[in-house]
Amino acid sequence: MMIRHAPDGHDELRRAHFGDLGGRFNRDVWYAEIGGEVVGTAMIGPPRGIFGPWVGELYRIEVHQDHRRHGIGTRLHDACVAAWRSRGVTVGVLELPATDETTRDFYESHGWRRDGHTHPGFHGTTYVRLRRTID
Repeated sequence: MMIRHAPDGHDELRRAHFGDLGGRFNRDVWYAEIGGEVVGTAMIGPPRGIFGPWVGELYRIEVHQDHRRHGIGTRLHDACVAAWRSRGVTVGVLELPATDETTRDFYESHGWRRDGHTHPGFHGTTYVRLRRTID
């Protein structure tokens, strides 16, 4: 038996352990476009630091400042949740700086709640984790 370190192979290790599971370990990016210009993006994939096929991570939703508050973020969010639902993911997680109240408010309005997990980031930033049931 050999024990190996795979620092860049988390997704492949998950596939080896759990099987493909209908694409649950794929990374997906969506983008919103207006008049040929990309005005927003969203990205999901396997969770960092949590090992299980039922969990997905929302890495980010970004909407260009000039296009915020027009429902673009909500539509990107809904696309991510629909993808998880179709793949059998039942829990979503995301992390954001503890001081980013505007972003936290957006996610909380879409059913996300803090789960108590925090960790330090760069330059003294503390990150909080939010969790949401995918039903």
